Amino acid sequence: KCYSGDVRDGQSVETAMRDVDYVFHAAALKQVPSCEFFPVEAVKTNIIGTENVLQSAIHQNVKKVICLSTDKAAYPINAMGISKAMMEKVFVAKSRNIRSEQTLICGTRYGNVMASRGSVIPLFIDKIKAGEPLTITYPDMT
Repeated sequence: KCYSGDVRDGQSVETAMRDVDYVFHAAALKQVPSCEFFPVEAVKTNIIGTENVLQSAIHQNVKKVICLSTDKAAYPINAMGISKAMMEKVFVAKSRNIRSEQTLICGTRYGNVMASRGSVIPLFIDKIKAGEPLTITYPDMT
């Protein structure tokens, strides 16, 4: 089943976890400007929301939770990256404190996802079509 709700609402998350075997936790405030303008919302959604998901999953005996993170969590330079790095700390700490037979918690990072909102890929395509140089924000980026 697919459930759409608010990870900031612990009771809503608890209800969503009933009779669930696997959870792909993709809920996030992921736009950098939104997190910069509303850092407390980034904390509530990305960090506290993750705690709600994991706590409910453990309580409801979910078999596995896969937490989706971002490459921006490595060496974070903005509120979004910091909140996602802390989200990772939450799921790593939680996974160390429970038995994997109870609920297995794991995570993965991804970078620019094709056709997602906020992806740099459409910008690169437009620049290439216009014959313009690609702008890289940092020389070591690939």
